[in-house]
Amino acid sequence: MGASRRLVTGTHSQSDQILAQIFLEHVEWGGVEDILHTSHGPWVPSRICRSWRNITLAHPELWSIINVEGPDAADVFLNDDPPGSTPKTLFLLNLALERSQSYPLEVTLRFDTHLTDDNTTALHQNLIRAVVAQSNRWRTADLHVGSAFVPCFAPIRGRLSTLTKLSLATFGDGAPEEFLYAKIAPCLSDIALIGYHHEIVALPWGSIRRFSETSLFPNPDDFKRAADQTKAYLSLLRNNPRLESLEVTYPEPSPSSDSPESTQTHLALRRLVTAEGNLIRSLTLPHLEELVLDIENDDTVPAIRELLARSKCSLRSLRLINFTFDEDVLAILSSSSTLQTLIVRLTSWDKGHGETMQRLMTKFAEPSFLPCLQDLDIIISRDYNASPYLTAPSTIGFVDDAFVAILAARWARRRAAGHAHLQRVFVLVELPATVGLSKTRGVGGLQKMCDEGLDVFLRARDPRALDLEQDAKDISYVYPV
Repeated sequence: MGASRRLVTGTHSQSDQILAQIFLEHVEWGGVEDILHTSHGPWVPSRICRSWRNITLAHPELWSIINVEGPDAADVFLNDDPPGSTPKTLFLLNLALERSQSYPLEVTLRFDTHLTDDNTTALHQNLIRAVVAQSNRWRTADLHVGSAFVPCFAPIRGRLSTLTKLSLATFGDGAPEEFLYAKIAPCLSDIALIGYHHEIVALPWGSIRRFSETSLFPNPDDFKRAADQTKAYLSLLRNNPRLESLEVTYPEPSPSSDSPESTQTHLALRRLVTAEGNLIRSLTLPHLEELVLDIENDDTVPAIRELLARSKCSLRSLRLINFTFDEDVLAILSSSSTLQTLIVRLTSWDKGHGETMQRLMTKFAEPSFLPCLQDLDIIISRDYNASPYLTAPSTIGFVDDAFVAILAARWARRRAAGHAHLQRVFVLVELPATVGLSKTRGVGGLQKMCDEGLDVFLRARDPRALDLEQDAKDISYVYPV
């Protein structure tokens, strides 16, 4: 949504209700990157004309996403403020909070103290205090703050009755003590801890259904703690039989050990995200539906294969990150006849990745392979630590006319009555690359399926592009209709 007044053309005749829904969709799709920037979110339509402004003011939910990050806010505005005046950032934040009225808030606060001077730190403290003053309205909170801001959170105690989702991270130099007693949020159902261990946080486990923890060991050589962590997570599951999602991330995988004599069964767990082979081997999950597998060591995939065979679950969604198409991965996919969503993500690209994807597509051509698959996502990321100007163009060989023919065969199965069929294909190649699609059979075939109702998105970077953002569209083939 741009700020051009040409957007007004033809919209005055639309009802306020339709326009309000458009604005709400914009916010829902992530249009509020930072509430302090007037080029984002609800600030844009509120400046187009009086009618649009009235609509934005009549819908407090448009102003309910409070995303405040530093130090950019202070860098942009601080020097423009006349002496003794209220900083513009604080004025904009208070105005957005006022316009949100009593609507539940989705809050993101991210402030470090390492790159700020005293004036900027003071401004950030005032920004945090303004949001904390509305903590009785917080529905979700994503907090990543440094030690200088810990005292700002003192007023939250006893004011988190509406909080349902909390993400709490530390920069390693402090922790808001009040959140170590998060049981004061009685409705909390979803919590993510980064740098904290759940055993030091008093949580309302009776209401929590989704739990995520990323461990940050203070000593990179002290990985003996990983074994203790595994025992702690097994205890967590044993004591919380209604937990539905568990996400566990260690900084390094722990050494593999022998399979336990017996496993722990958890009936409610539907989602598991971990690369810890020792934890995986200790569990039986008969109702597991979603699995996210970031393959960090050789022990992970065999452990997952054993888990699925042991649990006899009906897996619905599988995300594979940085995998090799070996015997174990093939066995996992071949046994997942109920799988509806497959997400493949590679964070780099080389000859080995090309061979992996070609083998996967060869299996995908078999009708009996993943027969219920409806959603296929393939994302190939570039190395953001490498200079885009020095990155040699890659050849993404599996995206060719044969790939389109495989999709077409899957798409044609929709005509079989009562048969599951492919509904969505998303392929994003973020690095400069060439693909092997001909104009007629490749692009034309995709466009035909798109016209018939298949949700298709395919994009690859133009290898001639220097400005990666500006030229991202140069090789965009097909969009959803």
